[in-house]
Amino acid sequence: MAMQCGVFMTPYNPPSRTPRQVFDWALDIARICDEAGYVDFMIGEHYTLGWENIPMPEAIIAACAQTTKSIRFAPMAHLLPYHDPATLAIRIGWLSQVMEGRYFLGVAPGGHHTDAILHGFDNIFELPPRQLEALHLMERVWEGKPFLEKGKYFQAGFPGPDTMPEYDVIVADNGPYGGRDKLEIAVTGLSMSSSSMKFAGERDYSPISFFGGTPQMKAHWNTWADAMASMGRVAERSRYRVCRDVFIADTDAEAKRLFLKSGMAQTWAKYLKEIYVKFGLFDGIIHDSGMDITPAQVDADFLAEHVVLCGSPETVIEKLEKLADQVGGWGQIVANQHDSLDDPKPWEESLRRFATEVCPKVRMPNLETA
Repeated sequence: MAMQCGVFMTPYNPPSRTPRQVFDWALDIARICDEAGYVDFMIGEHYTLGWENIPMPEAIIAACAQTTKSIRFAPMAHLLPYHDPATLAIRIGWLSQVMEGRYFLGVAPGGHHTDAILHGFDNIFELPPRQLEALHLMERVWEGKPFLEKGKYFQAGFPGPDTMPEYDVIVADNGPYGGRDKLEIAVTGLSMSSSSMKFAGERDYSPISFFGGTPQMKAHWNTWADAMASMGRVAERSRYRVCRDVFIADTDAEAKRLFLKSGMAQTWAKYLKEIYVKFGLFDGIIHDSGMDITPAQVDADFLAEHVVLCGSPETVIEKLEKLADQVGGWGQIVANQHDSLDDPKPWEESLRRFATEVCPKVRMPNLETA
């Protein structure tokens, strides 16, 4: 089984972009990725972040379904504490039926305090229990059996004979396409001590790891695999996804030149670097590099060499195989989308070459199991 490729649209478009520009850009990228052979297209859900402004990923998913043929889509992730669980469960099930199997689900509690404030919370620390209760109620709705339940935070139910009005009502089947067992649920993790990986393993959800160096990748895999084993399940490497920044061109020098003037470089300079420095997310990558620098000293050259999969197809293959030998392998590399509206051709070409010239050729150890 060859390594698969996916794309993650956070979206990492500058705050100056209009919602229509971001929406249309997503449709363009989805079409290109579908034609190139990408397997998955994941779309973030954020409400207040200027650099990550997609508050309604399902709208993009539905639109992309009309112009693509085989690529799967997922909201990554629906922030469950901010949704009514019964309504969301029905919308997820209905959209998965519309997509006829080209849909999977991402869930999260919400990790940005500005989104929490928008929804009336003082901080993000009170959100995880709400996510657990929302998931519980969503699962009950998907069972399609009569119930009424009032929880601590939410309430939900499902109609049955005892709750019908005095006439027959045909209840719509808005459960997940093919049944609940066919609905893949995935969870993302970023920090090395991410509790999301344990949460995912305990529930048989798929893990998605944002790259933070080999110590972090090993920790993510081990946490997920141990949690899977604790529930009597086998952790399959083919289910493990890793998110990376990617920029490919004919030569290493050309790839670096194009990267340095790209929207990806702009995102790192104006947005992501500050976040990575503040939360210690460069630490594992600096450790791998062997360089004696502080996170604040990370510059564009360091990013091109150690953070971004930047280079010719041959160089990127070599980097991926070296990393796989160190951490044990994975099933899918997910390319993070970055704004390239002002000069889209190099980015589009990089996406195509990653899918056609890199992923099929990467030698991946231990793809099936730990």
